[in-house]
Parts: sequence; C-alpha cells; structure tokens
Amino acid sequence: MSSAATVAVGGLLVAIAAGIGGYGYGLDQGKALEKGRQDGAALKTLTDQVAEHADLVKQSGIASRNLRLAVAAREKVNDTTSKEMSDALTTTADSRVGCVFPARVMRNLSEARDRAAEAAASGIHGALPAAPASTARER
Repeated sequence: MSSAATVAVGGLLVAIAAGIGGYGYGLDQGKALEKGRQDGAALKTLTDQVAEHADLVKQSGIASRNLRLAVAAREKVNDTTSKEMSDALTTTADSRVGCVFPARVMRNLSEARDRAAEAAASGIHGALPAAPASTARER
C-alpha cells in the first residue's frame, strides 16, 4: 500500500476512534446530567417533606396547647361544681339518715348530672351523642 493510502487509512481509523471516544464521552456526560437532575428532584422532595413535617410539628404544638387550656377550663368548672355540691351537702349532713336528701340537693344533683352529660357530650373539641335525660324518679 502506498504511503498516501496508509495515511488515509490511519486518518480514517483516528476519525473512527475519535468518533467512538466522543460518543462515549457524550454518553457519560448525558448520564451525569440526568443523575444530577434526578438528585435535584429528590432533594426538592425531601426539602418539601421536611417543611411539611415542621408545619405538622407546629400544628401539633398549637393543638396540644389548646387541649391543655380546654382541660384546665374543664377542671376549673369541675372544682367549682364539686365545691357547690360539698357546700350543699354540708348544710344538711345531720339530717341525711338513711340517705334522705332535701329536694334542693336532689335538684342540684340532677342539674349536675345534666351538666356533666352535656360536657361529656360536647367533648373537648367535638360533639358526642348526648346522654338520655334524667327521669322523674332520678329527680
């Protein structure tokens, strides 16, 4: 083969090798770009989840505080009712032989039962089924 043909074949082989090398390089670059895009999307998803989690933590703190306030208010009402009942029963303690209560105390007990049923039915944040009304015999 002549030297021009050898140079041409050599140049052709170099061109083919450069093409294959360029193709491989381009393929690697494309994979790297796609991997970077997927990593960026995953990072955004994780960032969004962390932000949502932080918001849920904040909301749970608010709900917990509101629940503590509601329970404290309920305890205050319960303490007041207990004191009223104790005071009412103390005034007639000597006359309650055989569990005989004055009509006023029975009315207070019935009203307290109705208030307790209403409080239990309303719950702290949502309504529940109401208790049946007290009968005439219970009053």
